[in-house]
Amino acid sequence: MLYIVGIGPGNRKYMTEIAKDVIDRSEIVIAGKRNMESLSENNKEKFYLSADLKEMKNYIIDNKQKDIVILASGDPSIYGIASYIKRELGNILDIEVISGISSIQYAFSAFKLDMNDVYISSSHGRNPNYNFIFMHDKIAMVTDKNIGPYEISQEIRKRNLNYNIYIGENLSYSNEILTITNSNEINRKDYDMAVIILMKIKD
Repeated sequence: MLYIVGIGPGNRKYMTEIAKDVIDRSEIVIAGKRNMESLSENNKEKFYLSADLKEMKNYIIDNKQKDIVILASGDPSIYGIASYIKRELGNILDIEVISGISSIQYAFSAFKLDMNDVYISSSHGRNPNYNFIFMHDKIAMVTDKNIGPYEISQEIRKRNLNYNIYIGENLSYSNEILTITNSNEINRKDYDMAVIILMKIKD
């Protein structure tokens, strides 16, 4: 059995009990270095994720008779690894996805905002369709170092729009930073592991 387990935004306290149970019962754990470090010490077989997802796919196929768990940050179905795994291995293996608390959910709670009517998108490793995204009044986005809060704010300004921007960095970790600004005032800097919430300012 292959499990894709969401382990929450980062802090181990946000990992669900069912996630912990599946990890405990698994024979092999697949994860990136940061997610692997979030586990308590154990003697399970480990495979560290790299940019070469084909290598991971072949490893899973070679060990398909074992119970394997893939750890995913946040929720694996929100711009996570679940889509790739189901597409590449869904016709070979039984796959179960275990939901986790996403960094987007955490950000809304941290900023005391409701998630009603939110449009969820991402600039992490992709080129966003800004014209479509900015048709929405309330937006949540996972970002990366190439297209982060500042770059997104410039796209807002090009369209003569204005949004309040809520920026969450290192969410749930001890070095968490929460910033509230808007697309006309945002500072240009590197934002670390950022999730943003955009709230349109109407005339």
